[in-house]
Amino acid sequence: MQLTELSIRSQNLFIRDYIEEKKEMTAFFDYDIHSEHTWKKRYDDLMEMSFPREALADYMSAYHAKFESAAMRQNIEKIRDERSVMVVGGQQAGLLAGPLYTIHKIISIIQFAKEKESALGVPVIPVFWVAGEDHDVDEINFVYTSGEKGPVKQKLPLHNVKKTAAKRTPLHQEKTEKWLRDVFSTYEESAYTNDLLDQLLRCLRKSQTFTDFFEWIVCDLFEEDGLLLFNSGDLGVKPLERTLFKHIVETNDAVTARLNETQAAMKRAGYQPIIEAGDNQANLFYEYDEERFLIEKENGQFSISEVGLTWTKEELLQEIEEHPERFSNNVVTRPLMQETLLPTLAFMAGHGEVNYWGELKGIFEHFELKMVPVLPRLHVTILERHIDKKLPVRELSVEEVLTNGVKEKKEAHFEQSLPDSFVQAVDQAKRELANVHGVLRQEALKVEPNFEQLLDKNAKFIEDQLQFVYQKVAQRVEEKEGYILRDFERIENSLKPLDAPQERIWNIMYFLNKYGPEFFKTFKNLPFSFQNKQQIVKL
Repeated sequence: MQLTELSIRSQNLFIRDYIEEKKEMTAFFDYDIHSEHTWKKRYDDLMEMSFPREALADYMSAYHAKFESAAMRQNIEKIRDERSVMVVGGQQAGLLAGPLYTIHKIISIIQFAKEKESALGVPVIPVFWVAGEDHDVDEINFVYTSGEKGPVKQKLPLHNVKKTAAKRTPLHQEKTEKWLRDVFSTYEESAYTNDLLDQLLRCLRKSQTFTDFFEWIVCDLFEEDGLLLFNSGDLGVKPLERTLFKHIVETNDAVTARLNETQAAMKRAGYQPIIEAGDNQANLFYEYDEERFLIEKENGQFSISEVGLTWTKEELLQEIEEHPERFSNNVVTRPLMQETLLPTLAFMAGHGEVNYWGELKGIFEHFELKMVPVLPRLHVTILERHIDKKLPVRELSVEEVLTNGVKEKKEAHFEQSLPDSFVQAVDQAKRELANVHGVLRQEALKVEPNFEQLLDKNAKFIEDQLQFVYQKVAQRVEEKEGYILRDFERIENSLKPLDAPQERIWNIMYFLNKYGPEFFKTFKNLPFSFQNKQQIVKL
């Protein structure tokens, strides 16, 4: 296994300027992630703050007991140490651990925590924030597998039409097992297939919900690393969140105003905000009849019109006091909850997350909080040996494929494969027939001016017949050149499937099935660098 790096600029202007240290970024973040002094400064700032360490450790201890992990228990006890801090990142609870970027984010969290623990000489705990309260289950109930014509979405059928949080969305054991076996039927059987499938079935049988299944798989993959899981949808954590829920309600208008101000500043600087938050949003969700609804505000009242619920501010504060388990954060307030509960040294973010954290600068100032250093996670591409060998044969580089895909090279090769004489003959036939039909058109219209539509149809028919001949010849050439075109398709499907980064489409199980558990142990411990470069792992 070999690790190399590539410099590939992001297409997102905001993240590009953030990585390239443009001065405009100072308006949206409190810390300079490019300075090594930042981490000591952030640590000192955290030591001036107070966190519910004992209550948090007690809760985490109870939540993680089911995993029976010594490494987890050790890190939970570190929470009680006033010197300890955390590296945090999060994601939705995708099936089979979700797309590869979830794995890459977890590796980022663990490796950066180890790096800073060594540099600062204090306990640094890796924490993964599981978005268990997220109700967009359609975003996580599938994986992609390889089909004849590229990636195929393997969707787990659900009959739950309610907006239920992932933490409380049940997994039907028999249907999920069938789905899992269907996924594995698309893999080539290897020496590792049966053990991996058995391992996943054991995880499934210990799971009642989407987040359970996700957490058991992640725990298995990273058992020795002491990764802690913070499930935002778990009811046991809600009493710890009560105070901030109240603060958000009490200062709701200010939260909205500060968000609008920061987004306006971002637009003036030439950037595009991504948070869509209306002036009437209260930035909290409420669970009613097992569904999750966004609370709205208007004229001093808070309401959920879909179900006819209305509160005054005082009534809503009382509801939070009595039933904090009914409330959850939205994209605006989740980072605030993280910052008030967890002593976060660094937040490990995807590119889109960097953008939306920048939009929250004014809200952090309103709550008299410094925004955690937001560090772009590792971006990794796994380059399999058979793909690596095909690249030079097809005159492609990894950088070229990751940046532009293979479509242009593939089409250029195909066009070169068609005989020039044939292409010229088709073009000449089109021109000559167009001229002949033009003369015919003039004469016909002299006889009957109403033949305009008929003549258009006739011209189109002649053109279609020429195109039919062209396509038949092209199809035969493609059949003869099929193995070459399939090379392009294999390269594309591996490195840039569906014109997206590999890590957004493929799942770690494909690689675990093919290369086994030792591959993963080596992979997750590679000496990745946090220099905002594309990490290329050659197998």
